[in-house]
Amino acid sequence: MTAAANTSGAPKRVLILHGWTNRRQEGNWHRILVSALRHQGHQVLYPQFPSTDNPTLEDWQDLLLAELDLLHEAGPGETVVIGHSLGCVNFIHAAVEGKIAKPIDRLLFVAPADPKLLGEIRGLKVSLNKAATKDALNSVVGELTIIGSDADAWTPDGIQETFGSPLGVEAIVIEGAGHFKGDEGWGKWQGLLDWVNDPSADIKVR
Repeated sequence: MTAAANTSGAPKRVLILHGWTNRRQEGNWHRILVSALRHQGHQVLYPQFPSTDNPTLEDWQDLLLAELDLLHEAGPGETVVIGHSLGCVNFIHAAVEGKIAKPIDRLLFVAPADPKLLGEIRGLKVSLNKAATKDALNSVVGELTIIGSDADAWTPDGIQETFGSPLGVEAIVIEGAGHFKGDEGWGKWQGLLDWVNDPSADIKVR
């Protein structure tokens, strides 16, 4: 990924939320993006959530809220949150429960996992088909973007049907992208770096 100069004015404040079993391995798009954004001068938070093989909702919610507080304390600039898989659903849960005190400017869901497949995480309360879920997100997010694949086992009913339509967003679909994991070839992702700097950029560019 080419860490081109930040040409969009003030540095962004960026929080990246990994998913289930992720250990922030070298070579995946999360870490490559974090490094590139930091070299551009952005404030970037990339926490390791606890017990990633056996997530506990309370612990993941607590860390999310703490990191959101830090995001807003990081100085001036647009706030951008990027979630992957369970990281997306963890954010939705916090929004639905009314836990997010300060709104963020932009939110990106990358390959969010269907909450119906996350039954092992006790206490998780996310019903995407309730209007209250969409309203809760809209109340704390300025702009929501969703990107997924046509071949993701974590959204067997399709990204648009599962997330896009219920949340009022036209999802971006990349054919054959799987679950956007490092071992599926998702390392360098130029379009995502460009998108953080400019929301009009083509996020699909590799």
